[in-house]
Amino acid sequence: MAGDLLGRSDVLIIGSGIVGCATAYYLARSGRSVRVLERGKIAGEQSSRAWGFVRQQGRHPAEVPLAAEASRIWERLAGELQADLEFVRRGIVVPAETIDDEQRFAEAAGVARKHGLGTRMISSSELKQLMPELAGNWRCALYTAEDGHAEPRKATEAFATAGERLGVTFHSNTPAISIDVRNRAAVGAVTAWGRYEADAIFCAGGTGSAPLLRTVGTSLPIQMVRSSVAQTKQARHFTSVAMWGPYVSFRPKEDGSFYIGNGYRGVGADYEITIESVRHLRLFLPAYRRNWRLLKLAMGQHFFIDLHRQISRRARFDAPMEPKPNLDKIHHNERRFYELFPAIAGLGLARTWAGWIDLTPDLIPIVGRVNEVEGLYVAAGFSGHGFALGPAIGKLIAQVIVDGRSSIDLSDFRVSRFVEGEYTLPSGAL
Repeated sequence: MAGDLLGRSDVLIIGSGIVGCATAYYLARSGRSVRVLERGKIAGEQSSRAWGFVRQQGRHPAEVPLAAEASRIWERLAGELQADLEFVRRGIVVPAETIDDEQRFAEAAGVARKHGLGTRMISSSELKQLMPELAGNWRCALYTAEDGHAEPRKATEAFATAGERLGVTFHSNTPAISIDVRNRAAVGAVTAWGRYEADAIFCAGGTGSAPLLRTVGTSLPIQMVRSSVAQTKQARHFTSVAMWGPYVSFRPKEDGSFYIGNGYRGVGADYEITIESVRHLRLFLPAYRRNWRLLKLAMGQHFFIDLHRQISRRARFDAPMEPKPNLDKIHHNERRFYELFPAIAGLGLARTWAGWIDLTPDLIPIVGRVNEVEGLYVAAGFSGHGFALGPAIGKLIAQVIVDGRSSIDLSDFRVSRFVEGEYTLPSGAL
């Protein structure tokens, strides 16, 4: 049955996270017929697990134009998609605990100013005025009043619904096994149930992108990271500002609860060894060496499933693996959260969850054409930045597919940068 032709469209998208759904929506607006293949359900994986930050500050210089464009899109998106996204611009603050933090944030503020963003350094007294309930001794903070947050699942599903109104067809529980290539051009995808053909193929499969593109000979340097998150119970609403702190980060919700996750010192993420991370070990070694005290490396299910695929040379139709939250790290983050706000200590957690992050060596995504195969495009390795950038990436990839070029230069995100050695992790990125 795998050889049966099940449908044809102008564009075939693999993955229904926010990037895939946004791209489908913008392509449909341009008049293209679009199908989306999803191995599970819409927004069922990474795009339903994100914290929801929509930030411009603390970006790698290459990402700043994308973040600025995304911010402009987010401003009008609820009305355009006719949906409640829980999007608010209430600001995001990153407090500095040490001199090194202060210096790094000052560099990040300089990058932001260079690109015309409203990011600025604020003093400890200004931070206190901004968040009177916040405890701790802080040197200063990086602050962008125009940054905000939204609800990831709602935003992704809103793009999908708006796309369906324009004629996009979604196929849930339809895992793509391989890209169908003829005469060095992508002509479709083989799924567990049959084939779909298209003039262009866009892979936006998150952590599934690397194994899928390996079927056409393209190797993506991606490290899988499991991030554990929690939502607190409801408290009296006392702040609307989100914070990325050294030991814990949080996003306030309108009901008085908070999403809490790991801080910028890295405590809270588990690094899972995969075939791709082993294959590209030399690219990840500098980060491993620099952060070895914070890293917890594990050889989990993904490694052995991928190894079985390669040894047996047989495709496996695995359902998406549900990542289990690391409760030790969640409770660590919870304790750190109460240190910031002693008045609500012991509030308690309403729920916990975990999600996968696809990390690249330079912590910025891989976006654009796959040079080895005509008509094949990819967006992967978002390193935890995919939700905020999703609307902009969708718009730009749609432009590339339709017009052959995008309104913002995407060359810094090309996959070949790793082969060329033209990548770096600048100190201006948080």
